[in-house]
Amino acid sequence: MDRLGAAGLPVLQAPYAAPGLPSRAAAWRPVISSLTHAACRVGHDEEDGPARLEREWRRLLVEHRVVSDDGRLLVSLSGADGDWALVRLPDEPVRLGELGPYRGEPEFVAMSVAGDVVCGVTVEEYDMWIICTRPAPE
Repeated sequence: MDRLGAAGLPVLQAPYAAPGLPSRAAAWRPVISSLTHAACRVGHDEEDGPARLEREWRRLLVEHRVVSDDGRLLVSLSGADGDWALVRLPDEPVRLGELGPYRGEPEFVAMSVAGDVVCGVTVEEYDMWIICTRPAPE
């Protein structure tokens, strides 16, 4: 949960579990699939890459209804033990580079509180990808 705080995401509850909520594995599976298509790609060498990644991620969270009307969403970090963390999306930019096992390499999945849509960020060879999809069946 230290990474969430360092990124600027206020943690409301961790771990977070609710009846019927998809597992972390079900949320991650379509994000890391070889059949995945990115909703957005941001090059590692782009001058404003981290800022653009955050802007696009925020836009896609709203567009795909990952973030609730009151700003809540669930987050699962790569390499982290445990369950979901319930967080609030702040008004100021989130430092996505803090949300990975290595600084500057974001690897995480955000999911709606209802559990019906996920928006993952992964680091690929040349780009950082944002993938918006539905969780895999359990």
